[in-house]
Amino acid sequence: MGVIKTIKSIFPAVIFIAFTAIPVCADSAVVVSLRGKVEVNRNGAWVALSENSQVSQGEVISTGFKSEAVLKYQGATMQLGPLTRVTLETLAKNEKKDSVSLYLNTGAVKSSVKKTENKRISYTVHNPVAVASVRGTDFSFISTGDITCTGGAVVTYPASYYTPSPQGSPAEGESGAGTPAEDIAPGAPAGSVVVLPGQGVSLTSGGFTSKPADTAAKTAESVLTTVSTPVNTEGVTTGSSTGTQTVTRIDTGTADTTIKKGTITVKITVK
Repeated sequence: MGVIKTIKSIFPAVIFIAFTAIPVCADSAVVVSLRGKVEVNRNGAWVALSENSQVSQGEVISTGFKSEAVLKYQGATMQLGPLTRVTLETLAKNEKKDSVSLYLNTGAVKSSVKKTENKRISYTVHNPVAVASVRGTDFSFISTGDITCTGGAVVTYPASYYTPSPQGSPAEGESGAGTPAEDIAPGAPAGSVVVLPGQGVSLTSGGFTSKPADTAAKTAESVLTTVSTPVNTEGVTTGSSTGTQTVTRIDTGTADTTIKKGTITVKITVK
């Protein structure tokens, strides 16, 4: 009788937990498009992928020379550049939140993250050098530790502070200037840096090597808005970070930017 009474007292609690817990289901992403050699490591063997292929949580995706792939999971789009290898650490969803975590072994990933069906989304890309966590953001992450933002806001911090399972969910609302790091990436460590649209930051395993600064593209576009061109072509020089960008402005012409040794040269052709 004592055993029966114990079971009866436990049974309601078990039912309560079963119905109140929100299950998180592992899922798959779809290959939206690809070019060149794109493979997945499946059961220890590399298998060629094609458009509409499914790739699952835990699998490793690799792109070859002059190859690229675009993956989509819920509201997240992941563009893998050439010679890139990523591990799909987390592809999971429940009724309240979508979760994506990528480990960038090498190469570069450009991400566009949008929430769907009024659900929150937790999206993180990390490697041995850096971590980038976002909500509703467009950004690029290069395995060397260079992170640039083109929309929303990105929380960045050294990889030594990374924890695989951050607590909580991103807060509601859009990310931007003044948004606390904790609202964008719950559990973000003290000292995290928020990178805004048009900015970039560089990290190494030892920490940040630069503060958020305007990218070359943003600097070039700023120059275009202030330069008049009385002749067919004109050169303008301004200080900027290293890199190579191309900027097009329909109403005034085109501009090609060539950056060498910290200098950006903008050539404007008036049409």
